[in-house]
Amino acid sequence: MAPRAPRPQGPDAAAALAAHLRAEGLSDADRALLAPTTRVRALARGEAVLRAGDRAVDAGVVVTGALREFYPLADGREVTRGFAGPGTYLGSLSDLLADAPARSTIEAVVASTVALIPWAAIRAAAATHPAWAALIHRVVERLYLAKAEREYELLALDAAARYDRFRARYAALEPVLSQRHVASYVGITPEHLSRVRRASGPRPPPGRPRSPARTRR
Repeated sequence: MAPRAPRPQGPDAAAALAAHLRAEGLSDADRALLAPTTRVRALARGEAVLRAGDRAVDAGVVVTGALREFYPLADGREVTRGFAGPGTYLGSLSDLLADAPARSTIEAVVASTVALIPWAAIRAAAATHPAWAALIHRVVERLYLAKAEREYELLALDAAARYDRFRARYAALEPVLSQRHVASYVGITPEHLSRVRRASGPRPPPGRPRSPARTRR
């Protein structure tokens, strides 16, 4: 296994968030508006940014590592909703908008670093700064399209096709994801996933993940 790159701390992670927002079209002044409320958090494997039952208060961006969002069920099972890699948005928008106890948990799969901004601060910025309002609008559009695509996969495609979609979307993250979590995302058992993997052939070369977390609901 290749050695892990050091996780950026403080200014490095803040710079990664600034670069991400700059790519989204936010000016220096727009970004500076929320700089005082932005914080960087280093997560150990298994540590959560949000746990089901807590109130969602933050949105942000993954800087390094990988995170998983899942629904914990009453019988102890977990249903994986999606994964998030570097450069993707982080936060459960439905729980933020509802201002109610969260239904999902967002947890680090490996040691990770995230940059977080309070959702209340983002909403306040959007009320007075068009660039932030436009960003929220774009993200909501992307989330809707991602949600529709995910529904299509679950309702209209077989397990092999769903797994192919998973590999295309999360190629860069797949090596660090457990078979149990991948199977949960695809909607099959780990044993069935093993058979699907054998039939699918070798993994595609790693690339930048196209994660729905970048457009998380």
